[in-house]
Amino acid sequence: MKRKLFVPIMITLVSLLLIGLLIYSIQRHIAGRSFESVNNAISSLIEIQASALYNGCFSRNQTYYLVIEEKLADANILVQKATDSFPLIDLVEIVEGRPPADSFDVILDGELLRIECPIRNGDDETTVPNMVGVAIIQAQRLLDTVSAKDFRIDLVHGRKTTYGIPISANFTSHSLLDSIIIVLLIGFIAVSIFQHYYRKANTFLDTRGLESIIYLFEQTERISASHSRNVAMLALFVGKNLGFRGKKLKDLYIAALLHDIGKIGIPNNILTKNGKLDSCEFVQMKQHPAISARILRNFKEYERLSPIVLYHHEREDGSGYPEGLTGKDIPLESKIIAVVDVFEALVGERPYRDPICPLSAFQKMKSMPLDQKIVSLLIDHYGELVSFRPPRWALSYSPWLLAS
Repeated sequence: MKRKLFVPIMITLVSLLLIGLLIYSIQRHIAGRSFESVNNAISSLIEIQASALYNGCFSRNQTYYLVIEEKLADANILVQKATDSFPLIDLVEIVEGRPPADSFDVILDGELLRIECPIRNGDDETTVPNMVGVAIIQAQRLLDTVSAKDFRIDLVHGRKTTYGIPISANFTSHSLLDSIIIVLLIGFIAVSIFQHYYRKANTFLDTRGLESIIYLFEQTERISASHSRNVAMLALFVGKNLGFRGKKLKDLYIAALLHDIGKIGIPNNILTKNGKLDSCEFVQMKQHPAISARILRNFKEYERLSPIVLYHHEREDGSGYPEGLTGKDIPLESKIIAVVDVFEALVGERPYRDPICPLSAFQKMKSMPLDQKIVSLLIDHYGELVSFRPPRWALSYSPWLLAS
């Protein structure tokens, strides 16, 4: 009897061992892929934060001349105001030090990140010697921002991210019953699980990465971030009606979502001013497309979208900015964003004026130097907007335009 039981017992033990190895391998694989996703999200947040800090604080004529004139206290008061616009940053100051050659360096000190930027004039041509701008960020706040609940800061055993932050996976082990259930079900659901997993892994930029960047933008200037979400949805609607599909439609959506990200480098008092901007303020505001494009060029994944955001304020008759392009020279995606950008600005909430109804907005837009074919398409299909449903890969939210 014992000899008859030996074979099934051994098969059972070997099967259990294989099950354990399979589950362990799956967990290690998921942990590795999840680490890359979290690493990319953290890196994007750090680089967006550092790039915006450099452009908005340390690469400004006002800061540069205060430091050159040795008015360090006044310069520090000026840059410390940046903490109101950068929610992840705990401290900003200008100190003695060797300035980095690039726009910024990131140094890890325990659980704190130290971002160092050179002090330069607004044209990026002259650097203040022996002085450096410093910002401090808590690593744990970065993890919290990207919702990395399965990871923790681990200074002893953690795997290092791009900027040296050591993190460890916090997965729990399966029980024997769970393992048996997984094995019984794996044959039926393996294909769908892996298709779904790899689809999610390959669309990181449209989910975790974008959500992290939009979160940062919302904390800085909520009106512009809400506007960008609505513009992105309207651009999707117009793009689909123009025949955009697949990657081309997704690129249009992402560019529309991030077209105003450069406003993170514009002072809040200008963005939220309750009234008309003066000439100096308007010059500063006109810099935001260039800042948006410069930020996107810092990332390989977004670089191809930089011309779209750079030219979204160009106009058909050459009256736009930053380069005064005329109709045929403006990318089609930029023209689409320009049309829906103006429409959303007219019908959306603003601190300096009341919104107008869509019909009145359309009448105004007919006399503007926008691409009138796109304007006409929006007018003709506007009634379909209430039933429009975005693709599954679009960020999940319910802006005013779908609720109306």
